[in-house]
Amino acid sequence: MDSLASVVAFVHAVEQQSYVAAARVGGVSPSAIGKAVARLESRLGVRLFNRTTRSISLTEEGAVLYERYKRIIDDMEDAEATILQSRERPRGRLRVSVPHIVGHHLLMSILPAFAERFPEIELDIDFDDKVIDLVAEGLDVVVRSGELADARLIARHLGDQHFVVCGSLDYFKRHGRPDTPDDLSQHACIHFKYPSSGRVAPWAFRAPYERLLLPRSLAFNNTDAGLRAAQDGLGLAHLPVYAAAPHMGAGTLVPVLTSFMVPLGALSLVWPSNRQLSPKVRAFVDFVVKNFGARPDAFRPAPSL
Repeated sequence: MDSLASVVAFVHAVEQQSYVAAARVGGVSPSAIGKAVARLESRLGVRLFNRTTRSISLTEEGAVLYERYKRIIDDMEDAEATILQSRERPRGRLRVSVPHIVGHHLLMSILPAFAERFPEIELDIDFDDKVIDLVAEGLDVVVRSGELADARLIARHLGDQHFVVCGSLDYFKRHGRPDTPDDLSQHACIHFKYPSSGRVAPWAFRAPYERLLLPRSLAFNNTDAGLRAAQDGLGLAHLPVYAAAPHMGAGTLVPVLTSFMVPLGALSLVWPSNRQLSPKVRAFVDFVVKNFGARPDAFRPAPSL
């Protein structure tokens, strides 16, 4: 038991980057945290922290140990959650990360119903278009686009992503409409660039148009900015159907080239594979899957528009 206390004290110290803060989390004194870490270092015969008068940082050995110990503590918490799951109401802080466009156009509309159904879940949601290491960041669940390459993760499919090329009526009055993707070389094109790499996202055309070199009239790292630019007549934007459809219905955007479009990737809910689903994560996953599934318009292929 003393060894386990040292492990917990060490993990708290790493995550809080301070013995004082770790003591608050653990409900003990700072000296107790320091002594527990010292006992652990003595037993292992290595130094786990580089210490200064103002801060602590992990040594190489400490970093290796933290990754393993954190996994053990997570497994212990998940084991308890599994036992309690059948009788516990979903509760506690739930850390979620979603791309901006998904958050604004799909998630926000269902949050009121989720909050009413699960009032004891404290949602902490980040809107972020960068690819995040959810294990390292301590996230519970994220929405991801594209293929899942990390073996540490489990995914639940939400729907295939369909895109549409669209512009404003004013733009088409001034520049005409393209009949094929090749015609886009004569048009202003509004692109999305990935925030993490700056790479411009491809447009989802079927062969032989999948590798077109399109004019780069405007590029944004935010899809809503591209949507607004298209509405303002600045060019043609390549947008997810679920983002563009309400504006097409209102007449502020007009779709073109729909017969040339193909699906591009998929949306998935993702969580770490080394954890049992806690009640709060299961509640969120099941609720999002059910409610996104009730929105077939959000994942309609472009040719059906």
